[in-house]
Amino acid sequence: MTPIAYTVSPYLTRYLEKIELSRRNLLLLPIIPKRELGFLFQTTINRVHYGLLLSGQTLKPGTIKTILSNQIVFATQKHPERYGKTQNTIIQYKLALDYIKRDWLLNNQAITLKTLYTLFSLTFEEKESFAEKKFQEILDYLQSSSDNPFILASLAKFAFRSAISITEETEIFSTLCAYLFLYRGGMDCRGFLLLEKPWSEDRRIFLGQYQTALTKPNITSWLEYNVKLISLQLEQTYQDILINPAHAELDKTGKLNERQKTIMTLLEDPNAIITNRTVQKIFHISQITASRDLTKLTMLGLLFSHDKGRSVRYTRI
Repeated sequence: MTPIAYTVSPYLTRYLEKIELSRRNLLLLPIIPKRELGFLFQTTINRVHYGLLLSGQTLKPGTIKTILSNQIVFATQKHPERYGKTQNTIIQYKLALDYIKRDWLLNNQAITLKTLYTLFSLTFEEKESFAEKKFQEILDYLQSSSDNPFILASLAKFAFRSAISITEETEIFSTLCAYLFLYRGGMDCRGFLLLEKPWSEDRRIFLGQYQTALTKPNITSWLEYNVKLISLQLEQTYQDILINPAHAELDKTGKLNERQKTIMTLLEDPNAIITNRTVQKIFHISQITASRDLTKLTMLGLLFSHDKGRSVRYTRI
């Protein structure tokens, strides 16, 4: 690929410094565990909501929350739920975010085509050409740079969006690639970072900045635009948490019953796994009740789910 020219301008440097300040403030901010889990769950809902909105799909956060809170129940049912394609789109986005969080946070290994293919397959429902040569060139270029992860994320969004035909899925895929480089660089900002929101809230400006960058030999203005948005979003997130000491809905989400607490205790060994059937046998409960327990723990970010349907198993984060 043609090298992407840009300059780490004083303006860009200033906003990177502001990002670092907000990131440190978030990392040092004391938050009770159940409240933090609630905020993380809400961030996941918002990532899906604004990510789909950016791609032209309008879904209410309440609908997204309902589907995410019941995804294991849906997966084990014999007949599709009434949400249909919408349900699948939401769950696939969540699975892609989970993959990045689980496998790539502070991972010093090189990102490969296999990594991109995993995100690609979770994003595109229809058969779409996997631009192997272009993707490899982008990976080689980005991973040869020692620049700040926020710069790399902005470059990734631009480069991967430009590499394939623009569709709803392209917008999602390129956003996930931006998250991939941020998480790999350890810049997940405690899980509160929300790239999609400012892009989707003013999509006209976002597209204008992107089109302008395409016509210029130097894309410094694109980087400045993105880094400024991230800086403002992180500062707003910090202020929201700081001035909102109690959020009834989030606190309610974070409460665990005794059975759910016991499940967490059973998984203290990092190598331990548990299944729906195991939970049924231990507590003498129905499959639906076990699914609800495991779904809640997964949505709160306490467990990771592996595989789908009857083969699904869970491990502790």
